[in-house]
Amino acid sequence: MPYKNFGAMICCSSNGVMRVDRVKELIDHLAKMNYTLLEICIDDVYKIDEEPYFGYLRGGYTKEELREMDAYAKDKGIELVPVIQTLAHMTNLVKLPHYGDIVDIDDVLLIDEPKTYALIEKMFAAIAEGFSSRKVNIGFDEAFKVGLGRHLEKHGYQSRLSLLVRHLKRVIEIAEKYGFRVHMWSDMFFRLLNHGNYCYDERDRTIAEKVKDMVPAEVEICYWDYYSDDEAKYSQMMTVHKQFERELWFAGGAWTWNGFAPQNGFSLRSLGASMSQVRKHGIQNVLITMWGDDGNDCSYFSVLPSLYAARQFADGNTDMDAIKKGFEELFGVAFDDFMLLDIPTKNSKNPNADRPDNSCKSLLYNDCFLGLKDYALGEVEHIPYADYARQLHETGKRMGQYAYLFENMEALCWALDIKAELGLWTRDAYVRGDKQALRALILDYQQAVERIKRFRDTFRTVWMRDYKPYGWDIQEIRLGGLRARLQDGAQRIREYLDGICDSIPELEEVLLPYAPWETQFNSYRGFVSVSQL
Repeated sequence: MPYKNFGAMICCSSNGVMRVDRVKELIDHLAKMNYTLLEICIDDVYKIDEEPYFGYLRGGYTKEELREMDAYAKDKGIELVPVIQTLAHMTNLVKLPHYGDIVDIDDVLLIDEPKTYALIEKMFAAIAEGFSSRKVNIGFDEAFKVGLGRHLEKHGYQSRLSLLVRHLKRVIEIAEKYGFRVHMWSDMFFRLLNHGNYCYDERDRTIAEKVKDMVPAEVEICYWDYYSDDEAKYSQMMTVHKQFERELWFAGGAWTWNGFAPQNGFSLRSLGASMSQVRKHGIQNVLITMWGDDGNDCSYFSVLPSLYAARQFADGNTDMDAIKKGFEELFGVAFDDFMLLDIPTKNSKNPNADRPDNSCKSLLYNDCFLGLKDYALGEVEHIPYADYARQLHETGKRMGQYAYLFENMEALCWALDIKAELGLWTRDAYVRGDKQALRALILDYQQAVERIKRFRDTFRTVWMRDYKPYGWDIQEIRLGGLRARLQDGAQRIREYLDGICDSIPELEEVLLPYAPWETQFNSYRGFVSVSQL
């Protein structure tokens, strides 16, 4: 069926601002796959006149860079559309004292504050100069505590839905001043009317009627869901959204936001289900999102199979043999070879690498002495990372311009071959009082440091190829801290063996269930320590 808009979305605001030349390369790929639109999430990473702190030290795009990408996209038949935030998800902006007056709570902007709207107007003025499109995604998602911070202190409690709608009307008014037509994520309407839940029974029209009555009709609503492979759930939520009786978008996901490895396998499952219902419900505006949660660990180019298959599914082609053949004809590499980038997520809990799994990140950062992940890891069969590394090495030889992605995942697997279970080995030897085994483990700690250094080097190659250098500091600090902890661990073992200390207290702690293996919240801070970071 024909689509008004069939697009992808990249996130440049989580940590990595994509280089202009790489955005152009992605545009080339999207054009070949019959995409018509690219949304670029630039919450606080673009320059604004008279706002020097906006995007400060974050690699924000200049107007010239935005215009250059916009012109290139237009020449390729792709509409470049800005995604900004006008309510929440201002995580980095609110760190700056300069913006303290417009913060409600957490990363939520302060509604009803004149300075808030002055900044939002400057946002629209800037994107109006940088983009030729007059579509804009204004965000509005996941503002969980809106109205419960400074707004509550200044104005007392008010209906949070009324606050949301009042703020939305102000934002629309500003957007229209610059000629923009807005679309926005729909979840906050559900959360504020449904006890925080973004799920609803299609038979109850309560939410639909309230939204129709309160929200300006010109607002286009986007239902997003990347977490299900259940067609019935997609159908139910699409039915509810259609009751709003306005232009509707659907956003699925090509998973780049759950660790270092892509998750094409699950992306295919979720996109197969969602695109089937997109066709059934006649939804004509579609986005395939690529987020960068917790640091932009994963290259957007690693999910080309998911992007290609999504468009095929949306066009009614579900023949995987035909899809694989078409992919190879278009990109010059085998679909199944490309899918091997998922292999660091493969384990006995995820044997087909087709479920959300961030173990390749959580096990890398899992501290060998604290062992937050070790209880859960003890319930998982040995993960053959060395075999995965060899497969990635051999496959990478025939991957041409994408070989650098395979080199990075290969280095990750070699690092995990030692690092993943090192804490378990250490605790076991210590508890058994096997000092000979402990002394032998010192070499493993040293080798782990070297292999992580190799992973860091290949990761840096990926980063500097895809992104501006801003944000690499976070990755460098994390990986450098990991190497330092391993070096200190080896030193602590030596001191214990040499009698300098009589115990290693952390290894005497009885491991408790901290988080189930299946817990998929991607958070470096949650993996590395229970202490404040």
